[in-house]
Amino acid sequence: MDSLTDSQIQQYRNEGFLVLPGLFSREEVAAMITHYMALRAEGPKPGDSGGTKDHAEDPNHQYPRMINMHDWDEPSSAWASRDDLLVATTCLLDDAPVLRQTMLYFKPPGGRGQGLHQDEQYICQDPLLGLWIALERADEQVGQMVVVPGSHRHGLLPVEPADTSISFSGGQTTMPDGAVTVGIDLDPGDALFFDGRIIHGSYPNRTSDRWRRSFICHYVGAHAESFEPIQGQHMSHLPS
Repeated sequence: MDSLTDSQIQQYRNEGFLVLPGLFSREEVAAMITHYMALRAEGPKPGDSGGTKDHAEDPNHQYPRMINMHDWDEPSSAWASRDDLLVATTCLLDDAPVLRQTMLYFKPPGGRGQGLHQDEQYICQDPLLGLWIALERADEQVGQMVVVPGSHRHGLLPVEPADTSISFSGGQTTMPDGAVTVGIDLDPGDALFFDGRIIHGSYPNRTSDRWRRSFICHYVGAHAESFEPIQGQHMSHLPS
């Protein structure tokens, strides 16, 4: 891929997200699943998180999210630094991309989702771009990614406690009036790029036999600016 089209870039600007189907091949995502399941079987890794402790039955605790694998796992660093990803992120950020974070979500059958949020309510740098690679089919039944199109134009919004019976994270964004959520169906290898201020998240995996594994990267522009969030607009501002 040499570049994104003008219409793809404009959709990202207008809606706050863009889907590129089949960016990774079926063989590549199968290899990624094998790799990360082997890493998970090795035991705890730095920064593991299964979510809030008030629901011990959540299988996310058995398969906690990995974070910043690129710091200690060469394949993760290579996957996050692929030329096609850097071309796309350069177009969307309108700047040279800098890898800020990687994550791997397992979301086994019965696993909780994540309260709807804005990524800059966690990472205080702008512009920030998220990339979500589906490693297997992601649909409503398994708790697909859900977005509020155009919500990045609201700026950062207040945070509030989440319902931890359905969210492994303890906080969520206060939804603006008239917000409409849209689920994004993704096949293995499809890529979802999204603005750091778009409201997004997921609901629980309601199946008994399907996982929703995904590889996530966050990039900032080389000229991104750090900022101090207004009180009440960062997840750290919620009562512990």
